[in-house]
Amino acid sequence: MTTADGGIGEASPRRGITPAEARLIQDAVGRDALLCQTTPIEVLDRMYGQGVLETPVALAAALVNATIDTLRRKAPDRFHTTTESVSGNCGLIGGMAAQLEGTPCSILATVNASSSGTGPNEDMEGNVALRSKRQLMATLLGMLRCPTIVLEGKAYSPANSDGLQQNTFLFRVQRDLDNLVVAKALYDSARELGYPVIFRDDAFPRDQGALRHKTCAMAERIIETAARLKCAEIGSEKVLIAAELARMVSEELGGVSFMTDRVHDVVRQVGMIPGTSAVLSMLVTKAHLSHWQIPMLMTEDIEMMTRIVRGAIPHIMSRLDEANAVLDQFYEDLSPLEIHLG
Repeated sequence: MTTADGGIGEASPRRGITPAEARLIQDAVGRDALLCQTTPIEVLDRMYGQGVLETPVALAAALVNATIDTLRRKAPDRFHTTTESVSGNCGLIGGMAAQLEGTPCSILATVNASSSGTGPNEDMEGNVALRSKRQLMATLLGMLRCPTIVLEGKAYSPANSDGLQQNTFLFRVQRDLDNLVVAKALYDSARELGYPVIFRDDAFPRDQGALRHKTCAMAERIIETAARLKCAEIGSEKVLIAAELARMVSEELGGVSFMTDRVHDVVRQVGMIPGTSAVLSMLVTKAHLSHWQIPMLMTEDIEMMTRIVRGAIPHIMSRLDEANAVLDQFYEDLSPLEIHLG
């Protein structure tokens, strides 16, 4: 994929692209490459990871890599890039120093893309500082050890979403482990803007071995379902079992395949260096999910998140000593985890 400003991104589905898919992909021309998940869904209808639908996943990777490359080409002396140094990944990582609300900041984007339309492998998501990303954060961006806002997209969570009447911003942190000062700054900014908000300070407990246990439990369910297939002799029964396996892989397996177990033990499900950060995302309603089937990030969502972040920066600065004290108390160097990556 090539952007209007010359950025180039490439990815290839493991099983190739059909002529029909190639025709459909032409509808991406003129769309916003920054909407790297929404655009593939709009032109190819659906997106599932774990190798289920490789073409839309590969298209998303190409779009977002093209976006990062565009920024590099437009500001080659200021915007620095590297590639995820994780086996099977092709995602770019890019960032730059900037002034936001008069405050010196560093901005970082991580792609987390596989090269074949499978995955995603998100070992370097959030502000996880490992291998090539660590070097970029430490040497060029100066953000290895600083208060950090981690941005995510839209998500549906039955426990939090089912009672909502409108899409709502969610601010998550783990007290006594993450940076409550950053979380409170985001929350206050959103409330000042009049946005609907939910604040959770118990979202990311440290549970050693949690992902390993979940992976084993998921594998056992797949094994049990496959065992039913092994015993099935009637065609209609085989079809139903095969469909259940496909559903499990497309909708559930990503919850355990997305990250290395030992990395998850420290940074947890969204990729947070302890002491540094809080997470901003958006919860969608049950009605939104029923209509769209897959939560889709829109331009207006990005604009609202931008306003929240800009509004939060003065709040963080007003309590910077406190934010740094929290960081110093809980910070952990992640470099020992590098030996566990593929």
